[in-house]
Amino acid sequence: MSNDQDGSGIAPGYQESKGKDLERKTRLHEYRVAARREKRLRKSDEKKQRKLNATILRRMTRNPDKYNKNAERNRLRDIQGERRRLHDAALKQIQQLAALHDPSGVKFNIGPVVKQEDGSIITAESIRKRQEREAVKAVAGSTSVAPGEVAPRIDMSTIVPSENSLSQSKPKQPSKAQQRRQGALQPYNPPPKPRIPEGVPIPFGEDNWLELWDLPDEQIERRILRAKRRKATERKALRIKQQSGKTERREARDEKRKIYRDIKLIWKSIKEDQVRERMRLKAAEDEESKKVAVEINNVERRIALELCETLGFTISNTPGAEDIKPRALGMRGKAVDFDAIEAGDRPGNVVSKKRKRVDLGEIAVKPHESLVPRRYDDNATENKDFIKFAVGGGEDHEVLNYNHRLRRKLRRALDGAQVQKEMRVRQRTMEYLEGNGVTPPLELTTSAKPVNVRGVRILENGATETAKQERLRARVELAEFNLASRELRKQAKQCAIEAGLRKHAALTGRLPLNSISPHGTRLPPHIAASAAAVSALAVSADNKRDAPVNALDDGSGQSSLESHA
Repeated sequence: MSNDQDGSGIAPGYQESKGKDLERKTRLHEYRVAARREKRLRKSDEKKQRKLNATILRRMTRNPDKYNKNAERNRLRDIQGERRRLHDAALKQIQQLAALHDPSGVKFNIGPVVKQEDGSIITAESIRKRQEREAVKAVAGSTSVAPGEVAPRIDMSTIVPSENSLSQSKPKQPSKAQQRRQGALQPYNPPPKPRIPEGVPIPFGEDNWLELWDLPDEQIERRILRAKRRKATERKALRIKQQSGKTERREARDEKRKIYRDIKLIWKSIKEDQVRERMRLKAAEDEESKKVAVEINNVERRIALELCETLGFTISNTPGAEDIKPRALGMRGKAVDFDAIEAGDRPGNVVSKKRKRVDLGEIAVKPHESLVPRRYDDNATENKDFIKFAVGGGEDHEVLNYNHRLRRKLRRALDGAQVQKEMRVRQRTMEYLEGNGVTPPLELTTSAKPVNVRGVRILENGATETAKQERLRARVELAEFNLASRELRKQAKQCAIEAGLRKHAALTGRLPLNSISPHGTRLPPHIAASAAAVSALAVSADNKRDAPVNALDDGSGQSSLESHA
């Protein structure tokens, strides 16, 4: 290693020169950025000043035309474009005449023309250019890979990109609209002037565009100004027409929206009433279903207990059955003497074993504590009944309200203990039968608690509805509901449109004012009937519990929607 190089193999002088070049490039870059910013700000200020000068000039001279530094160029472009449009219109008219009288175009001083099958006229030159384009496309398509062939694989590692390809990107191709505008700005070379032979008439109702072929620039400019004035007049007339009935149209629109909103509110009220009725019926059905489930469970328990007694197993002779005591939930730290109360004749009620009413002073807090005696008053009212518990040797007493909640809690504790005793008897009976090789009967395997199946639909044959039948019924009901809703919305929109038209006609004096809203806020009769039908379909999915799947068809081949209609 030489003395003038460090461990990296690069001379120190080279590093210093590289740092100076980087510094110089950075300084030049900052200068260019500042120069561009200065130029941009200067051009912006110049533009603002030109705009201000133009505004001042228009106010001083009362000239509505804005200042444009390219006014002359735009004027020449407009003249050239108008002349080109006149020439195109004249050529199109001559080509139509040539197609009728001389398709070769010799008499009219144009090229040959061809009449296509659809009746349009096209030149032979256009057909030739079209065929050339199609031939080029066919050749380009033949060089591509066929559908059944596999393209040859190219090794990308052997391709070395050039510096120009890396530094320069492919220029963006202009769109067809841009190409058309750029072509219109190109210098225009007018075609040879055609002629109309003698004896060839111009079609009735058409202008002779050939007379405007050699129109001077002054007359073309006057045509352009007349066209601009005509368009400005049309725009002004359209604005006046739009603003003339703006207030009436707005009030008619508000009336239309109000009618449609009122109709939707009526739909909502009808649906809410039916949903409320459905909820009431559903609650009644659930309560009835719960009662039936409890009755079925009581019958099953009684049958199972009778079967156990037949085999000689009872609660009294079953070990551990008498040790099961009721335990009330939600009464932590408080114990109740369940030996002094028993289940009443009504569900959720408990009574004393000595009297019809429970003396609430005979219920102790803890099992080892003695009851606090209290004289029973026959004249005590119901709101004076309370429970006294001996806490800390009878020094403190806690008064509890003996209401329906406490009664139900105690009744549930008594029933739960009774069920556990019966299940213990059932278990011993089943063990005895299995030990003797006898299969226990089904009566001993029934559930100890009521089984309440909610939301299951019962068919006409007594069987419950399966999940597949429920899905099918839901799809049918949804389809009918969507169809009816679509028709109902259509009727409501039509009614709202008619109300808006009546409002507009009344405001413009075409109808008397007393015919603005014949129905008021009430729903028309035919729409009210349809709304009731749709609301019934909307809630039928949860409300039809006692009908079969095919209840949507009443046997006459007519659906419920058609019957409502």
